[in-house]
Amino acid sequence: MEDMVAESFKYTVLGMGVVFLFLYILVLMLRLQKSLIVRFFPQEKEVSTVSVRPQAVANDGKEERRKIAAMTAAIHHHKKVMRK
Repeated sequence: MEDMVAESFKYTVLGMGVVFLFLYILVLMLRLQKSLIVRFFPQEKEVSTVSVRPQAVANDGKEERRKIAAMTAAIHHHKKVMRK
Protein backbone atom coordinates (compact mmCIF):
# COMPACT_ATOMS: atom_id res chain seq x y z
CA MET A 1 0.00 0.00 0.00
CA GLU A 2 2.81 2.40 0.86
CA ASP A 3 4.45 1.60 -2.45
CA MET A 4 1.31 2.68 -4.34
CA VAL A 5 1.08 5.95 -2.38
CA ALA A 6 4.74 6.74 -3.06
CA GLU A 7 4.32 5.94 -6.75
CA SER A 8 1.18 8.09 -7.05
CA PHE A 9 2.99 10.93 -5.30
CA LYS A 10 5.90 10.53 -7.73
CA TYR A 11 3.58 10.68 -10.75
CA THR A 12 1.74 13.67 -9.28
CA VAL A 13 4.97 15.61 -8.83
CA LEU A 14 6.19 14.55 -12.27
CA GLY A 15 2.90 15.63 -13.91
CA MET A 16 2.81 18.99 -12.16
CA GLY A 17 6.48 19.53 -13.03
CA VAL A 18 5.80 18.85 -16.70
CA VAL A 19 2.85 21.27 -16.71
CA PHE A 20 4.89 23.94 -14.92
CA LEU A 21 7.78 23.49 -17.35
CA PHE A 22 5.41 23.72 -20.33
CA LEU A 23 3.82 26.91 -19.03
CA TYR A 24 7.22 28.45 -18.28
CA ILE A 25 8.43 27.68 -21.82
CA LEU A 26 5.17 29.11 -23.18
CA VAL A 27 5.72 32.38 -21.28
CA LEU A 28 9.30 32.58 -22.57
CA MET A 29 8.16 31.99 -26.15
CA LEU A 30 5.46 34.66 -25.87
CA ARG A 31 7.98 37.17 -24.53
CA LEU A 32 10.34 36.32 -27.39
CA GLN A 33 7.51 36.70 -29.88
CA LYS A 34 6.58 40.09 -28.42
CA SER A 35 10.14 41.36 -28.61
CA LEU A 36 10.47 40.18 -32.22
CA ILE A 37 7.18 41.79 -33.25
CA VAL A 38 8.06 45.08 -31.55
CA ARG A 39 11.52 45.04 -33.13
CA PHE A 40 10.53 44.23 -36.72
CA PHE A 41 7.03 45.72 -36.83
CA PRO A 42 7.10 48.94 -34.79
CA GLN A 43 3.84 50.73 -34.19
CA GLU A 44 3.42 53.92 -36.14
CA LYS A 45 2.60 57.00 -34.14
CA GLU A 46 -1.02 57.99 -34.49
CA VAL A 47 -1.67 61.40 -36.01
CA SER A 48 -4.17 63.44 -34.09
CA THR A 49 -7.15 64.31 -36.26
CA VAL A 50 -8.97 66.53 -33.82
CA SER A 51 -10.90 69.22 -35.61
CA VAL A 52 -10.55 72.66 -34.11
CA ARG A 53 -13.59 74.90 -34.03
CA PRO A 54 -12.98 78.57 -34.68
CA GLN A 55 -13.20 80.77 -31.61
CA ALA A 56 -15.40 83.25 -33.45
CA VAL A 57 -18.35 80.85 -33.34
CA ALA A 58 -20.37 81.44 -30.21
CA ASN A 59 -21.37 78.30 -28.38
CA ASP A 60 -24.87 78.86 -27.05
CA GLY A 61 -25.25 75.29 -25.73
CA LYS A 62 -26.98 73.79 -28.76
CA GLU A 63 -24.16 71.32 -29.36
CA GLU A 64 -24.29 70.13 -25.75
CA ARG A 65 -28.07 69.70 -25.90
CA ARG A 66 -27.76 67.73 -29.15
CA LYS A 67 -25.27 65.36 -27.55
CA ILE A 68 -27.52 64.83 -24.54
CA ALA A 69 -30.51 64.22 -26.81
CA ALA A 70 -28.55 61.69 -28.86
CA MET A 71 -27.40 59.84 -25.73
CA THR A 72 -30.93 59.79 -24.33
CA ALA A 73 -32.32 58.45 -27.60
CA ALA A 74 -29.63 55.75 -27.72
CA ILE A 75 -30.39 54.62 -24.16
CA HIS A 76 -34.12 54.62 -24.86
CA HIS A 77 -33.60 52.56 -28.02
CA HIS A 78 -31.34 50.10 -26.18
CA LYS A 79 -33.87 49.58 -23.42
CA LYS A 80 -36.63 49.12 -25.97
CA VAL A 81 -34.64 46.48 -27.87
CA MET A 82 -33.67 44.64 -24.68
CA ARG A 83 -37.33 44.27 -23.59
CA LYS A 84 -38.19 42.17 -26.66
